[in-house]
Amino acid sequence: MLLTKILFGLHVSLLPSAFAFTPINNNFAPVRLKSRHSLSLSSASPEDESAEDREARMDMVRQLQKSFYQNEDVILPPERGSTIIKDLPLWRVQWTELPGFQNVLNVHVAHYTNMFQKVLFSDTNPKYFGHIYLPGGSDNLDNPEYKLEEGTKASMVGVLMQIADYKQLDDGRLVLIVQAVEKFRIVEAQRHHSPYAIATVEILPDEEFIDSFDDGPGDGDTHVKAVESAFQLHPYEVRPVTIADCAMEGETQGISVSPLSNFDAEYKIPETITKGNIDAHDTIFEAEQKVWIKLDVMLNLLQQLVDPNNEHAPPIPTQIVGLLPLKPYKPWPEHFALAKYATKLEIEKILVGTFSRSPFVRVDNMEGYSPYRRAQRLSFMIPVLTDSVIALANEEGNTRQDLLEMESTEERLDAALQKLELICNVILELLQNK
Repeated sequence: MLLTKILFGLHVSLLPSAFAFTPINNNFAPVRLKSRHSLSLSSASPEDESAEDREARMDMVRQLQKSFYQNEDVILPPERGSTIIKDLPLWRVQWTELPGFQNVLNVHVAHYTNMFQKVLFSDTNPKYFGHIYLPGGSDNLDNPEYKLEEGTKASMVGVLMQIADYKQLDDGRLVLIVQAVEKFRIVEAQRHHSPYAIATVEILPDEEFIDSFDDGPGDGDTHVKAVESAFQLHPYEVRPVTIADCAMEGETQGISVSPLSNFDAEYKIPETITKGNIDAHDTIFEAEQKVWIKLDVMLNLLQQLVDPNNEHAPPIPTQIVGLLPLKPYKPWPEHFALAKYATKLEIEKILVGTFSRSPFVRVDNMEGYSPYRRAQRLSFMIPVLTDSVIALANEEGNTRQDLLEMESTEERLDAALQKLELICNVILELLQNK
């Protein structure tokens, strides 16, 4: 039996109005732990210190920090004609992040607090750092078996992150809202060890997006053009989120964010953007449509199982619904419910998100946005659903790190389709035995 667990309360946590998800380990096992996406901001302070004194003390600390970190090197996007980012500080931790995701980080380890302070006080925006998977986290930072070199146990593919906002607490901890924007491969590590790793990295868009810039012999480096276009698209693909946007009230103050970044409805892609060619018959769009159709089937089966009276909206994040193609590879099947749901969200101009509210965005409505990037985004976001529904035993080659290291969007979509088919078969069996 492939089924090891099914979370029958999924539809509650996945509703667009209250979507929250806990990043999980690299084995795709669903968990019920308190999410890193929700974090208490309370911190201890001396009992004899007034609020005014504490604020004055923290203001002094911030001024000292600005003075101490004022000459830090800036981390810049690749220079024109390049795919390389130099001297990128790396946050090596126990889980894999994927492009299109966002998170709340509680940074309390001294060496990483120092690293993030250097990034925060550098004179540049966006403020970048690298996220890369390391089993055991800081415990293995100086382990030679995980030295950042080919041939070791170290993961060499990670994700470029940008810091959307931050807050420093009275006890020195940093609370960061971070967003994953692009995949990279380590070219050379300048430092492998404590206090934190630093490396030169190469940005890696998927093969299909790179190939879309191939206009024939002598037309320049397609990889370079794809990277240039990708960075021009980031402001549309990743809506800025502030801590103030995400504040929640309760017994203790805190912040909460959706695990998926939303597109920015107010951003307009410039006409000067580097554009690739679109092959309307590319097999990637056929693979994309197969995933959407199977996803629609899975959601229908899941609602029959846990919400037979259809009292709730489809259990799918609206950030994913917005990726539904306006002009599909072939017409949608007659009973394809997601197309109707996406149209309903557009007409109602719904605001999505639990704490940070923003307009629903149908990404194809933005002129100049590449359908290859749309398909790539879907291929990275599908795990937020499949990981939450069912844990499948003996599943090899489908960890988040495996998905990140796939060089092709179509390969990643095929992997998603296989997992959706397995989940549908399991739910069908449950329905038959109900």
